[in-house]
Amino acid sequence: MAIPASSDGAQMRLFGGIDLEGIRERSASLLTKSVGRARKTESGYASDWRVFSKWCFDTGRDALPCTAETLLFFATYELDRLNRRVTTVRRHLASIVDVHRCKGLPQPSTKEARTAISNVRRERREQPKGKLALEAPDLVRAAEQCDVTTNSGTRDRAVVVLGFATALRRSELARVQLDDVIFEPPKGLRVRIPWSKTDQEGQGDVVDVWAGQRESTDPVRVLRAWIAKRGEWAGPLFCPVYHEKITKTGVTGESISNILKRAVVRAGLDPAGYAGHSLRAGAITTSSDIGREDGEIMKKLSRHRDVAMVHRYNRGRRAFAGRNPLEGVL
Repeated sequence: MAIPASSDGAQMRLFGGIDLEGIRERSASLLTKSVGRARKTESGYASDWRVFSKWCFDTGRDALPCTAETLLFFATYELDRLNRRVTTVRRHLASIVDVHRCKGLPQPSTKEARTAISNVRRERREQPKGKLALEAPDLVRAAEQCDVTTNSGTRDRAVVVLGFATALRRSELARVQLDDVIFEPPKGLRVRIPWSKTDQEGQGDVVDVWAGQRESTDPVRVLRAWIAKRGEWAGPLFCPVYHEKITKTGVTGESISNILKRAVVRAGLDPAGYAGHSLRAGAITTSSDIGREDGEIMKKLSRHRDVAMVHRYNRGRRAFAGRNPLEGVL
């Protein structure tokens, strides 16, 4: 069968009117492409791979494909000689396996390396690090110290309050569009989340946000105040503000962290232990402190699929928060 020629003289890759070569190329890309993966994750994986490939070059080992023994030796080197944290080495292993998967190569077994990592963690009694959870009293102070006579202060208060009230991840909060916010008086408002870290296929979700009692921390009032300054044009809900001029672009996840750090400084706190994730951790911790059950937190706030993750994020609890479990016994 003759292959028809295109108008510019190049032969088209058509078989029975179907471009099978094009389909083959697209199929290969779909098998290896991480659709929806955050740019920060991609950058982190690339950085981890450079660390591993340099180590392989220095030791004369093959990086691609690599063996289970190479992974074990690399993990041991990082843990013992470089004294890297267990969480860091585990992330490096995940990055190495991901590169093999994306290249269509057999994935090396990580069983031995992970066993070694687990044993080192037990030896060290190493606990995962995490940013401080923003406690409710500190949230109130941070919100109250925002100068709402300015565009930047009004935006900062809305970012901090809505971030806490929704327990959104910082990347999710940065992606919220104006059209994703639905006011539901007198109850509060709802925020649509088109996709998230645990919803890469984009089935979507909606977070209910109840109205608050204080003017400074009521999600409805602080958000309406920001929208009044921002304007109701379609686009990102939170925008950069340069010299009090509101732009029509969106903030980044890093911007969310910077906004929170400035807010906690105004509240008299050391910003070193805080980041954008402190809002999410603070909301989950506070919800647990006031007696909400794990299932309720997962369904209505954190959107976790595994209760173990709720316990992991529920860190930095206040001393003697909640009820005494042995009240009347001792």
